[in-house]
Amino acid sequence: MERIDDLQYKGLKLIQDDELFCFGCDAVELANFVKGSNADACDLGCGNGIIATLIAAKRGMRVTGVEIQPESASLAERNARLNSLADRIEIVCARMQDFAAQSANVGRFKVVVANPPYRKQGSGFKQESRAVAVARHELEVTLSEVISCASRLLSSGGKFYTVGQSQRLAETLNLCTLAKLTPKVLQILRPCDGKPPHLFLLECKKDGKDGMIILPEREVFSDGV
Repeated sequence: MERIDDLQYKGLKLIQDDELFCFGCDAVELANFVKGSNADACDLGCGNGIIATLIAAKRGMRVTGVEIQPESASLAERNARLNSLADRIEIVCARMQDFAAQSANVGRFKVVVANPPYRKQGSGFKQESRAVAVARHELEVTLSEVISCASRLLSSGGKFYTVGQSQRLAETLNLCTLAKLTPKVLQILRPCDGKPPHLFLLECKKDGKDGMIILPEREVFSDGV
């Protein structure tokens, strides 16, 4: 069930498994939203490594990807090797809550990226495999826990980048503020067919001062990475 997809950027490719969670435009949008270069970054819930691959290749970042599912973590490691990025990407198979609780990881990173499960606990997933359900639903980690982990992992002044569905924007802003991650830049996205906004991208700063820039609403990019 595996395939190799061309990421259409400087020869990058990504092995994907149809039985696991495959990346979408939200992951690409999030990776492109990340700013900075040559920073130590953490990709929480890295899946097959799409975001880690892109920010390592495009931004020159040293990325630690944290993934709870062994099959996905293994795929992320293979993708790092496939793209000759094994020297910049390390994959840790663990619960992000446990990873963030380790004293050696507290304040370790300048950048934390997370594409968290969109759907709250209790929402239906009868037609999905367990692997896909874990990626889409709050079965192993909640949005609040993702944000708390990010705050713990970041050094003061570090940046947190995330993506979410528009209906959870207010919740996300509130949780980030409570975790001392000050919202700084907000990008609202709408589908390419002109429907109402459905996604947002958010940049927060650990221990930052108040003040947020709201970028002009735009369509999701649909052509390459």
